Amino acid sequence: MNNSTLPKVCIFGPGVVGYATGKAFSTKGLEVGFVARNKKRVNQLRREGFRAFTFDSLGAKNFDYDISFLTISTPTIGGKIDLSAIDSVSKYIGKILKKIDKYHVVVVKSTVSPGTTETMVAENLMKYSNKKVGRDFGLAMAPEYLRENTAYEDALKPWLIVIGEYDKRSGELVEGSFKPFNTEIYRCKIIEAEMQKYVHNLFNAVKITFFNEMRDIARKIGADANHVFEMTTLSCEGMWHAAYGIRDFGPFSGSCLPKDTLAFLAFAKRHKFRVDLLKKTIEVNNRLISQNGKKLGKVIGKQM
Repeated sequence: MNNSTLPKVCIFGPGVVGYATGKAFSTKGLEVGFVARNKKRVNQLRREGFRAFTFDSLGAKNFDYDISFLTISTPTIGGKIDLSAIDSVSKYIGKILKKIDKYHVVVVKSTVSPGTTETMVAENLMKYSNKKVGRDFGLAMAPEYLRENTAYEDALKPWLIVIGEYDKRSGELVEGSFKPFNTEIYRCKIIEAEMQKYVHNLFNAVKITFFNEMRDIARKIGADANHVFEMTTLSCEGMWHAAYGIRDFGPFSGSCLPKDTLAFLAFAKRHKFRVDLLKKTIEVNNRLISQNGKKLGKVIGKQM
């Protein structure tokens, strides 16, 4: 695919994620534009050689792009996700779509609650463009996995690209923008892409919390946690077997996991060690057994 056939992309929200994403696209030969609320940021981008606009200066005459990527902040405020910026920008893009004739795909790259893209975003785009999603314009969700300190490097060499597509046409155009990266691409439903991003982050959070809980106990009993964890990365099926525990094989069971989780919980209680995550893990597993029953012969504890 040469540069003349690559889609032109517009990044709405050139923060850490948006800037890294746009810069990586540019490095790979795509024509990139940025849209920002801050005029100072726009001027910085222009000095770097990018096309950049404020929301006030971007109009249909400048909007010759094939794909828009929404890399808008979705902060947590008061314990809930704030989608107000996504709401506002999707309305804005809808107004632009109303004035252009070419087919265009809008891609949500921000982390959003499952269902947001096909409800809030799609509805705003249709309402303000007077056009039909899937017919007049496309829709997709492509989560980002960038680390703040290495955002550009991660965007340039992604370990995975996920495209949640409204329809095949949307997915094809978005996939075309990622082809130069030569990275494995998964295409799925939009809601699966939205959910996958949360599974990704929540698993990381749970893993960190688990090892912190174990580190605290190791320190108290005189064990070198780093040494213990290093060995665990080599011995533990859940560490070296990527598919361990993710198949629908029911609650954990077998001869080891139920016995050892209860035994270590009793050990922790005896020494007054806090193991909140372990305690909750046992509770959740028992609830799943109560709700669903054991799938005999297919329980996680007997996989390996």
